[in-house]
Amino acid sequence: MISPKSLMKIATTASVAAITVSVAVVPAYAMQDIAIEDTPSSFAATVDDAQDSSNSMPDNPNATLPETVSENISDDSTVVSENLAVTPEGDVQNIETGETVTDAQLVGTQSQQPDPLAKTDGESFIPVSASDVKDAVEQPVKQSAEQSSLKGGSTVRLTKFESNEYGAHWGTDNGTKAFFDYRNNLFVQQAKGVIDVSSWQGDIDWAKAKADGVEGAIIRLGFGWGNDADTKAQRNINECKRLGIPFGIYWYSYAEDASGSRQEGNDVVSKLRQFGVSPNDLKYPVYYDLESWTWTGHTPPTNPNVYNGIVNAWYGALQSGGYQNLGVYSYTSYLQGPLNNANIYAKTRWVAQYGPQMEFTAFGTNDRGWQYTSSGQINGISGNVDMSAFGNKTFVSEMNFSDVDAKTPHADDIKWLVDNGIAEGWSDGTFRGMDSVKRQDMAAFLYRLAGSPEYAPGSAVEKRFADVDGRTPHAKEIWWLVDNGIAEGWSDGTFRGMDSVKRQDMAAFLYRLAGSPEYAPGSAVEKRFADVDGRTPHAKEIWWLVDNGIAEGWSDGTFRGMDSVKRQDMAAFLHRFHTKV
Repeated sequence: MISPKSLMKIATTASVAAITVSVAVVPAYAMQDIAIEDTPSSFAATVDDAQDSSNSMPDNPNATLPETVSENISDDSTVVSENLAVTPEGDVQNIETGETVTDAQLVGTQSQQPDPLAKTDGESFIPVSASDVKDAVEQPVKQSAEQSSLKGGSTVRLTKFESNEYGAHWGTDNGTKAFFDYRNNLFVQQAKGVIDVSSWQGDIDWAKAKADGVEGAIIRLGFGWGNDADTKAQRNINECKRLGIPFGIYWYSYAEDASGSRQEGNDVVSKLRQFGVSPNDLKYPVYYDLESWTWTGHTPPTNPNVYNGIVNAWYGALQSGGYQNLGVYSYTSYLQGPLNNANIYAKTRWVAQYGPQMEFTAFGTNDRGWQYTSSGQINGISGNVDMSAFGNKTFVSEMNFSDVDAKTPHADDIKWLVDNGIAEGWSDGTFRGMDSVKRQDMAAFLYRLAGSPEYAPGSAVEKRFADVDGRTPHAKEIWWLVDNGIAEGWSDGTFRGMDSVKRQDMAAFLYRLAGSPEYAPGSAVEKRFADVDGRTPHAKEIWWLVDNGIAEGWSDGTFRGMDSVKRQDMAAFLHRFHTKV
């Protein structure tokens, strides 16, 4: 993929008084919201003219500029890493020495494509023109002189922001998590924090990554055609499935024409089937990664019409294989150049842009993703990782279950549950309303209902249950329940997360979630159910539910406390709890 990694320092003239402002922004790895008003107008006003750091590559704020650029590097060459440039003829040169690079691991051979991330040791980099790099190399002296003459020595410094060095940030919009540019212009609402990964991240501890806020992953499956799959793809896919992390796939293209892209598409289908990935497993699309590639003896297309044929052939191969959820990934300058085609724009759903705002504005779909940094830090992953904000430009109901319609009991409550991010349903597009709610899923529902508060479990609670560890689905949410006195587990030291939740236990959970309010049942409610009296487990909590309009019981006058809670009934209980308590 593509990326950067530095701290941007912005110098500007103060209009009123000489002050130094430190803009504190929430780290991306926490995936937490910040209030929109937390970004001062002074920051928005000054960043416009300060998008280029004096020591970083154009479009790559975390990539260091070379001290010099060899005179052998022509202006029409393309810089593809901190150290390498590619001529229009496809020759790779060292930027500072001008020497031709022939290492097959970096440039491949006539018949073998190289791993595209080998040039940058697994880091991402947006290719830029050599002329722009040359201009940037000459800029520091000029910038230094300008900065030294600032009125009163005033500067505005952006404190290190692990998600975007320029101030693009998380917030809320329309009651949902959202992502904004530095001027607080909405990019997406209903947003999710998503990472993209490959073998260069090694063995990821996905349980830790999920607990640290990762809400989705785009997994590299491979590149080109006739090559082995990414060596960590199968493991990453299996772990995301096991832990319930929504995922998509990306495939890096080396296609020169439609024939090559068709081969790439066939390879994608073959490997998806080999790794057991059905179309229903994919929460996010299969992305076609189109970039200015480097491969000995070959040159990437420059004509948008050629690229249009490449994209259509790849799409055709995937669609013939049964995979319909597809998208194009690239970066802004490439989209505005070789990919400048209406059909490609209509398919573009994920764009890399390392700056204060998204400059590509021709997304063809309401759903979209902004890869806004490569310097994210996530527990469970060594080193940096690319981060993106995925969501919808305009709000849409996310409920689209094949087994839920207007006749489904509690359909409106199910819709509310989904729209508020409390439940998602299954990867096959069903909600399964008549299935019983598992105790570990109940933990997740209640944690989300409470607003997904920031929480880090201590070592004591992590050892509380013999059957709960970091690999257990919703482990963090289970520990949160315990630390907040909502659940206790069983006397044998287990939680039994896969057991079904009983209706009487559900009453206790909700009562405790409400803060265990003072409550004395009246005689009328005590007589409400034939099967509930003072000896019934959680009788007070059951009566509290009824008195607060959260539960009603059955028409035969029973509550049936030992029955399992159905998913569609849980939707109703949680919605009423939210409304009435």
